[in-house]
Amino acid sequence: MKPNRDEYLEALGIPDFLYSPIGSKILTEVKFKLLVVELDSKESFCESGASQDLLFKMLASIGLGLNECDLISIDKSEINRFIEDHSSDLMLIMDSSIYAEGKSLFITHHPKDIIKNSQLKRDSWEVLKKVKLCLK
Repeated sequence: MKPNRDEYLEALGIPDFLYSPIGSKILTEVKFKLLVVELDSKESFCESGASQDLLFKMLASIGLGLNECDLISIDKSEINRFIEDHSSDLMLIMDSSIYAEGKSLFITHHPKDIIKNSQLKRDSWEVLKKVKLCLK
């Protein structure tokens, strides 16, 4: 059987957020294990580069693949409404300059900040360990 386009791109290691479906294919809502959100990032992890590479390593360290995560970049002013409106079971916000609460909401440093200051790794790892516990 010939693989479909998505299987081909996944086999090449191309994250699904970098491409869109072709034609009028009807999309079904996919349930991701983790929603990863960045705010106003100039060095977005949604684009190829050091921040994206580090994010992928961070997710892999807690046993998550890209097909299990939804990566989103939003405006900082929209975060409260976004949290209220989104139905994700587990959300990781990568911007330690904000404060938000929720049972399944975690906040840590953005990968670009960790790259600039390696002392932030420990704090981020502690948050990732909590996320991993919630995944079980």
